Amino acid sequence: MAPRRHAPVDPRLPDTSVQGLQLLHRRIERRRPKPKTQRPPGYYQNLIERHDNPKTTIKHRYADATKDNLSGIKSKFIRFCDDELRKNWRSVIRDCSQGTTLAFFKHIHDEDRVSKRGAMQQYIAQFKMLFNRENGRHMDTNIGKEALKYIDTFGLDNTVKSKPVLGVDDLLLLLNHHWARDTSTFSTERHRVQFALILLLLFGTGCRPAELVDAKKKRREDPGSEDDDLDDDDLLAVDKSDDGFGAEDNQDFSGRDDDALEGVAATSGVKEGMRYYDAICYEDVRLLVVRSPAGGERDVLAMEVTMAHHKGHKRRPKPTIFFFTEVDDPIFCPITHLVSLALADGAFEAPSLATPRRVFEHKVWGPVLCTPLRWKQERLKTPIFRRDEGSADPSLERALPYSQFKHSLNRLGLAAGFKETLTSYCFRRGTANVVDRTATDAVRDQVMRHNPNSAVYNGSYINERVRFDVQSAVLERPSADGVLRMLTHMSLMRDPRAPIHVPDDVLAALPPNPDITALEQEREKLKAGAYRVQGTDVEAEVRRLTTAIGSARSRRRNIISEEYRADYFRRRPTEDIEKQNSGQEEEEYMEPVVQHQIPQRTQLADLICTHVTNITPQDAVNRRIQTADLMQALCGYREVAPRYRLRVALPLPTIFKEESPEVGPLAPVFPLVCGKTQCLFCIGDESKSYEERMGSFCRPSKMMDHVERNHLKGKDLEARIECCHPTCKSQGLVLEHVQHFKSHVQTVHGVTLREPRFVRSTN
Repeated sequence: MAPRRHAPVDPRLPDTSVQGLQLLHRRIERRRPKPKTQRPPGYYQNLIERHDNPKTTIKHRYADATKDNLSGIKSKFIRFCDDELRKNWRSVIRDCSQGTTLAFFKHIHDEDRVSKRGAMQQYIAQFKMLFNRENGRHMDTNIGKEALKYIDTFGLDNTVKSKPVLGVDDLLLLLNHHWARDTSTFSTERHRVQFALILLLLFGTGCRPAELVDAKKKRREDPGSEDDDLDDDDLLAVDKSDDGFGAEDNQDFSGRDDDALEGVAATSGVKEGMRYYDAICYEDVRLLVVRSPAGGERDVLAMEVTMAHHKGHKRRPKPTIFFFTEVDDPIFCPITHLVSLALADGAFEAPSLATPRRVFEHKVWGPVLCTPLRWKQERLKTPIFRRDEGSADPSLERALPYSQFKHSLNRLGLAAGFKETLTSYCFRRGTANVVDRTATDAVRDQVMRHNPNSAVYNGSYINERVRFDVQSAVLERPSADGVLRMLTHMSLMRDPRAPIHVPDDVLAALPPNPDITALEQEREKLKAGAYRVQGTDVEAEVRRLTTAIGSARSRRRNIISEEYRADYFRRRPTEDIEKQNSGQEEEEYMEPVVQHQIPQRTQLADLICTHVTNITPQDAVNRRIQTADLMQALCGYREVAPRYRLRVALPLPTIFKEESPEVGPLAPVFPLVCGKTQCLFCIGDESKSYEERMGSFCRPSKMMDHVERNHLKGKDLEARIECCHPTCKSQGLVLEHVQHFKSHVQTVHGVTLREPRFVRSTN
C-alpha cells in the first residue's frame, strides 16, 4: 500500500475554556504525591506488641461471595451449638474436635435435608475456611479427610448434572426467537436491545455474567447478628474472649481508627468519580474508527472491551481486552447494538454524533491510524446494562441485577424449546470449546481468565460430548463432521412445541400439598375469621405464615412445571413413533404468528432475522445503519403485558375548524376528569399507544396497587412531583409533595389514590 501524504497541519492548542481548564487542573491535582503519614510517638512499638500477641491474626479481605458463604455456614454452626450443645459457638470452634466436626455435618444433613454429595463437600470447605478465620490456623488435614469419608456413609447422590454447550447455531436460534417470536415484555424496549447485546458479549468473550451485570447479593441488615465482623475492613482479628486486648488497642492514640475511616470514605461515595458497580460501564468500552488496511476502502468501526472485574480481581487483577469488528449480519454485530444504546443514552462526547449514519460513515483524518469516539465524562461510570431509566443523574442509574438477567435468560430458553436449562455458563462453555479447537492453551486460558497451565478447562468446561468421530477414525472412513457438529450442541433435543405452563385442568387434578394445607390451616386458626390483622398480637406470626405459604406455593409450581415439561420430552418421541407405525399422517407444525405492538420491532425483526447472501460491502453498511436506527428508536418505547392490554372505545373524532392552530382533527383526546379506575401515570406515558394510555383496571383497588407498586414505590414522600396528565404537564404543574399530588389528582382529575396510612412502608 502506497504511503499517504498529508498536508501540514498547525498544532492545535489545548482547550482553554473555563471548563477545559478546570478538568486539566483536576487531573493535575490527582497526580500530586500523597502526603506522608505522620504517626504519633510509640505507634510502631504498639504495633510490634500487637502482632507479637499469639491470639492476633491478620484477617483476609474476602470477596463478597466468600463473605456470603462464611455467613451461611456460620449461621448453621450457631444453630447447631445453640440447639444441640447449648454452648457459645466461638468457644466451640476454638476447640473444635473431630467428633464435633462430624456431628455438625450430620446435623446439616438431617436439618437441611441435603441430598447431593457435592453440596456436603462445599459445606466442608466452607467450615474449614470459617475455622481458619476464627483460629488463625488451618484445620487438621486428618479431620478434613475423615469428614469426606464420613459423608460417604450418608447415602448421598453422587451424579453430576449435565453441562450443555452452546454453539453458534444455537445462538442464532435464540436471537431469532428473541427478536421475532418472543411474546414476553420488558419494562422498556431498551432492555430488549441490551439483552441481545449481553448474549453476544457472553458468547464473544466467554466472560462470567458478573463481569457484565450486577451480581452482588443484597445483605440483610440485622443489628443483633453476630456476622458484623464479616463485613468490616479491619485488618486484625483478635480473640474476643480476651478482655486484656480489645478493640481500643486497634486505634491510634488520637482515638481515631484510620482503617475504619478509610473504609467509610471508600464506600460513602464522597470520592470524586467513584464507580459504584463492577458491571461493565462505558469507561470499559472504547469505540474506534480504524483506517482500512487496504487503501481506498471505507474506514471501519472497531470496539475494544476491557474485562477487568473478573473472578478474584481484587486479589489478582488480570484485565483482559477483547476486540470486536463489524459483522455483515447485524443480528451478530455487537457494535451495531452498542451504537444504538449509546445514541439512545446520548453518551457520545461529540454533539454531532447523533445518528447511526454519522457514526458508521465517519472517516479518519490526519496522520493517525484511528479516531476514538469518546464518551461524555459524566457517562464513563454509568453501567451500559441498566435496570432503571430516566434518572437525571447518570451516576445514579443502577446496573441490571443478575437475578433479572437470569430470569430473562431462563424464560428465553423455555420459549425457544430447549430441553436443558439455558444459563450463562452454556455460553461460556461454548466459547471455551471453540477457542480450544483453534487456539493454543495459553490463549484459551487468557480468554477464560484461568491461571496458566491449570486443568480447570479440562475439569469443568470441556464438552462432555466428544466432538471427534472416533468410529470413523478407527474404521478408517471419512468422518461425518456435519452430523457430529449437530449432535454436540444443546439444540439437538430442542422442540418448540414443548409446554411452558401447566394447563389449569392438570393443576386442578393434582392433590393438594399437605405442607401448604397445614400452613393455611394454622394461619386461619390464628386469624379466627378476622380479615385485618394489622395492629393485633398475631400480626407478626400471620405475616410469617403468609410468606411461608407463598414461598411453598411458588416452589411447588416450579417443580410441577419442570416435571410436566420433562414428561413431555420423555413421552413425545414414543407417541410419534406409535403414530407413524400406525399409519397416521404427520402433524404439520405451524410457526405461531406474533403481532408486535411496536411497528419498529416488526421492521427490525424482518430486517435482521432474514439471512441475506451475496451482499455488497456498502449494502451491508447500510443494513447495519438501518438496524441501528430501528434499535435506537425502539429504546424509547415500551410494550404492555397482555393482561394489561384493555380494549378502549376510541372517542368520536371531534370536528375542528381548519384554521384552528392548536389541535388537528386526529389529535388524541385526554379528558381532564378521568375514570376512577384509570392510572394518571399511564395516561401521561407517551411511550404507549393511545389505547394503552386510556386503559382501565377492573376496580379502583387494583389501580391503587398498580400506582403504589409501579409509579410511587421508592419515591421521597416530601419531594416535589410533577402531575403527569398531558394537560397539567403542558402547563408545567409541579406539586409540593406526594400527598399534595394525590389531593390534586382527586380534586382535579377525579381519581382517588390510596391514603398514606394504608400504604405499607418499603424501607
